[in-house]
Amino acid sequence: MKRYFLFPVLAIAMATTGCGQRGASTSADPTAGFAVDSLQLADSTVFEGSTAAVSMRLVYPSGSDAAADSMRLWLADVMASASTNYGAPQVFSLEQANQLPAVARTVTDSLLKVAQRDFAELAGVNTREMFYSFDYNADTLAVTPSYVTIQFSGYTFTGGAHGSFYILPAVFTRPEGHQLTWADLVAPDRKAELLGMIRRALMEQYFDVSIDEAFAEVLLVKPDEITLPVAGPALSPEGLHVIYQQYEIAPYACGMPSCIIPMEDLRPLLNPSLRL
Repeated sequence: MKRYFLFPVLAIAMATTGCGQRGASTSADPTAGFAVDSLQLADSTVFEGSTAAVSMRLVYPSGSDAAADSMRLWLADVMASASTNYGAPQVFSLEQANQLPAVARTVTDSLLKVAQRDFAELAGVNTREMFYSFDYNADTLAVTPSYVTIQFSGYTFTGGAHGSFYILPAVFTRPEGHQLTWADLVAPDRKAELLGMIRRALMEQYFDVSIDEAFAEVLLVKPDEITLPVAGPALSPEGLHVIYQQYEIAPYACGMPSCIIPMEDLRPLLNPSLRL
């Protein structure tokens, strides 16, 4: 059985402190005319030996069209949502989201502030030094004339046996900037067929098992109870990328189960109204 252990490897690249913004560059598909910018931010705080560190590496659209606006707003919302449990319940407007470096700074400051509060509250009862870590990353996964797929990933550690990882993809149509949900993507009468494909692909591509009994042994749910992921779909010319979060269908040791449904298999299941 294949088991994948996921680590915040992108955080290693964040060696600088503060927030820097590089000039716009084009994506891997320059013919699509999709421009991106990037920022790297790393900051930390220390209180009586306890440390909290925040690292971000974000690649985000720099265009002025509706699709770029939608993607920047989504990234701002995801950062705010990811930070809500740690003291950053902000709601960012489109105007604010169009200044993502400022959003990143706001979220970072909020995370460090709540860490300082925790360290101060626990100083009298906890004699051990503590360490908090927050790593956020975003990048473009696929750019085509009709859609863009972006992905946000995060890692948080605030004590305990291990940290928490998550990966959130999102697909936006071009030029409208509409975010595709599972309901948008798949024809209603083909959902069961897609789920069957996903279950088989998980068995073969991720868990490397060939029989249902072996598949059931590595899951937290019954194989026929696997539903579409809580995270949205991710598309590329290669096909549909499906990812389940930690504990969604399998134990922590199994990481985040994922698979790819080839585009030639997926296309008959798509909503007829989509232009992909």
